[in-house]
Amino acid sequence: MATETGWEEPVLRATDITMRFGGLIALDDVSLEVPAGRIVGLIGPNGAGKTTMFNVLTGLQEPTRGRVDYLGDNISRWPPHRRGRAGIARTFQRLALFSRLSVHDNLVASWESSHPGAVLGRNRAKRIERVAEVMGLLDLWPVADRMAGELSTGKGRMVELGRALCTDPRVLLLDEPGSGLDANETAAFSAVLRAVVSDGGDRHPDVAPPAILMVEHDMALVMDVCSSLTVLDFGRVIARGTPSQVRADANVRAAYLGDASAV
Repeated sequence: MATETGWEEPVLRATDITMRFGGLIALDDVSLEVPAGRIVGLIGPNGAGKTTMFNVLTGLQEPTRGRVDYLGDNISRWPPHRRGRAGIARTFQRLALFSRLSVHDNLVASWESSHPGAVLGRNRAKRIERVAEVMGLLDLWPVADRMAGELSTGKGRMVELGRALCTDPRVLLLDEPGSGLDANETAAFSAVLRAVVSDGGDRHPDVAPPAILMVEHDMALVMDVCSSLTVLDFGRVIARGTPSQVRADANVRAAYLGDASAV
């Protein structure tokens, strides 16, 4: 059955993921799908299991039970580096930049590390083109020569996103990308995320457009950019649906949003 984007399979699918740490159940039969060309949110209170789910999807942790599929292939036993090279990119809650490299060189290093032979100069023209494209998309040219460690949190988030985009991902996992952003930076970030999933399809018309799975506590950002949401609480899915459906769900309000939610 085709998705609304026209592609037969989701880019990324997790099925019945369970993660136990001794007697603690961090994830309990969690399933989710990330369709091509869409931004999907994974939300819930602290300790709900969101980061654990990201670790399972990227191969940092092997689930007790369940399966992860990527572009139709079972990748449950793939190590993290193989998933990364196949097109699964991730950002982290804490900025993880090369602080003593310039913004431009951060992106160059990311492109070279993810493309075979690039560190030896192979496909240099493609590297120049892609890095320039991402720099322009994220409005990073004004700080191109600044050391990454000198940037504000907002610009640092953009650089981290830029590094991920330079790997040419098919799916992008963003772990609290709105953390530390002010209102103007959040609005700009929203626009960039929409451009990523739409422009990516234009760049590669014969390939499924990229998808984004986002963990985020900024509910204004989540409700603005996500087409669907999965809500976790104590490792279990308590709701899923469109932002409006999730916002109206009584279980979600009780567990997370609160009766006086501002979203």
